Amino acid sequence: MLKLIIADDERIIRETISNIIDWKAYDIEVAGLCKNGIETYDMIMDESPDIVLTDIRMPGMDGLELIRRISGTDLNIQFIILSGYGEFEYAKEAMKSGVKYYLLKPCNEAQIIECIQACKRDCYQQKSVEGIVSEHFVAANSINHNVIFSIINDSICQNRSFPEIIRLYESYIDFKFTAYRLYYVYFLPFGNLEEFLEDLKLFCGEHLSSVIIHGIYVNNTLILFFRDFAASYQNWEHFICKRHYHDQTVSLETESVLYSSLEELLVVVLKKIRRFGMIYYINNFHLLYTCNYNIQIHELELLCRSILNRQEDSLSMLTNLIKDINDSTFLKQIASNLFIKLTLNKPELSSSELTEWLMLIEDGQNLADLKNIVIEKVEEILREPDQGLSASAMTQQIFDYVSRNLQDDNLTLKYIAQNILYMNVDYVSKKFLKETGSKFSTYLADMRIKKAKQLLSSSSVDKIQDVAEEVGLGNNPQYFSQLFKKKTGMTPSVYIAQMGGKGRKQ
Repeated sequence: MLKLIIADDERIIRETISNIIDWKAYDIEVAGLCKNGIETYDMIMDESPDIVLTDIRMPGMDGLELIRRISGTDLNIQFIILSGYGEFEYAKEAMKSGVKYYLLKPCNEAQIIECIQACKRDCYQQKSVEGIVSEHFVAANSINHNVIFSIINDSICQNRSFPEIIRLYESYIDFKFTAYRLYYVYFLPFGNLEEFLEDLKLFCGEHLSSVIIHGIYVNNTLILFFRDFAASYQNWEHFICKRHYHDQTVSLETESVLYSSLEELLVVVLKKIRRFGMIYYINNFHLLYTCNYNIQIHELELLCRSILNRQEDSLSMLTNLIKDINDSTFLKQIASNLFIKLTLNKPELSSSELTEWLMLIEDGQNLADLKNIVIEKVEEILREPDQGLSASAMTQQIFDYVSRNLQDDNLTLKYIAQNILYMNVDYVSKKFLKETGSKFSTYLADMRIKKAKQLLSSSSVDKIQDVAEEVGLGNNPQYFSQLFKKKTGMTPSVYIAQMGGKGRKQ
């Protein structure tokens, strides 16, 4: 579902647009209504919407300035300009910033829907290619696959409820707030599975290179699932159903189900696969098998608990278990599971470090070398001091990053979530609000004004413009002054006078 923000300084217009259309029927959530540019900017920072329908002429920060500011960030937003007859020159200026859509007041429901549908197509196309050039895609891909495979093993081998199991992994993947699409591929014999996966790999490399595809295979049925990103999957379905292999007597068939969250999807899928004796997980289009090693996996789980509880000799027992493994594929499986479990209580170990270890294991070929690497990394993890990983650790990372990067005028929660935390921005936003009682945009504004007050009350900065630049608001001094007055009740100049500072140039 796409997120929409409607911005217009006339309440009747923004509320009418919000109410006259059944937005859910068009797979759109109205994230908020805003009455001016500043309010819209703050809401964009918090909600990371897909579409913003905005008026041109608004108080505080007009639509053009809003678009310019957002275009300098990492946010991929489709803007729709809503304006009157006499403001077409403004619309042309907006189009220079990449805005493609324009609605002329007054407009009717049909015109809005037509424009939204066109805008939606661009959004889904953007989502399908987003991240292709991202240097963090490989990291996210590796962690995602290893986490899902660990959850499958845990669910099969442990006598614990599913909510208990995913609670261990929720700092790595968003289980609650992102929709997932699932496809059952029926009548696919095991003998044709690897050939099908090779074809699927080529198809995804050409058409879905930024999409992480998870898969589970049991009893002639392949279960594929991924984050929902498109309005239509016609090409995907056509590709699958047209596959035909040697000795294949029945055509492949598909069934699609949309789940509101990964948690909801996994509850259904894990319940279906538990009864099978052999289960295969598809990791980067390669087969990993499980269930043949349930005894060792169960023993690994017990040893992990013992290590985390500081029980004597548990580390040496784990080392012996690793040394006794004679299958490199299985060693890679349990190593990824082991690293993830042992680092859950280690917030000081970054996601990038974990990713490096996982990729090092995946690339390993020699069994003896793999054993040494796994044992070495386990010992390295356990040498670190314990700190309970909690949501506050995530929030502290946000605090630290904001503190170090206040001067960045394009600082967004989306950037922090994807590039620092490797997490879904909606999930991070909701967790941040729950823990701090404040939206990210409010927190960021407060930190900027706090820093500005420190600078203005000192004699180290000569110009108010320099202060604005130091706190990431140098490209919009008017907004800096408005925000400062909103937070302190006075302009920067009045604040300087009250603090007894020297007169500074504007």
